[in-house]
Amino acid sequence: MYRLYLKQDGKQILLPVTPAEMETKTGNRNKTVYILNFGEMNLPKKPGLQEIRFTVLLPGRQYSFVQTEDGFHEPEYFLNYFKEYKAAAKLVQLILFRRMADGTQLFCGNIEVLLEDYTVTEKGGEQGDFWVEMHWKEWKAAKSIRYSIKGNAMVEQGQQRQAKHPAAAYTVQKGDCLWNIAKKQLGDGTKYKEIAQKNGIADPNRIYPGQVLKL
Repeated sequence: MYRLYLKQDGKQILLPVTPAEMETKTGNRNKTVYILNFGEMNLPKKPGLQEIRFTVLLPGRQYSFVQTEDGFHEPEYFLNYFKEYKAAAKLVQLILFRRMADGTQLFCGNIEVLLEDYTVTEKGGEQGDFWVEMHWKEWKAAKSIRYSIKGNAMVEQGQQRQAKHPAAAYTVQKGDCLWNIAKKQLGDGTKYKEIAQKNGIADPNRIYPGQVLKL
């Protein structure tokens, strides 16, 4: 038996019915070039980002096969989460568990993704049930976090990585420029103007070694 969780900003949901199948596609980034007097050559490159597609059932009533942790939820509960994932454009963790026939829990892994698009369908004869076709794309800086199941709930093992906070100040080194400082310390070179303004620097090209900049 499988369990599929979605987690964002510390809030996690267990899909009520695990998708019957998941399609994972790894993009091809190889390049074909033509070399004079030699012919075509295929230049291998690292694989592209993974794309994940699956269709999940959101039942309108408590069927015997519905999985829950905190009670039954109507489809709207999950649809609101999906809408939030798309609107916020933030990373979501797909976390998959598998239970063996003897009851042993196996952690299958997780991946950080962005929700590309999803389609909601209501089929005739299945009043109250919704089918949601989802398309996710891997985030390039994905990092695995271990999880386990205790009782009937999922718990994280260890601490999730902490967000990097910029230093309060920076001492200019020989060869530095404001663009590189902004890129390295703030993650965005275009913020060099903000640093210049904050430090009263009229000419961003004029900084000197030993100068202490407020960030």
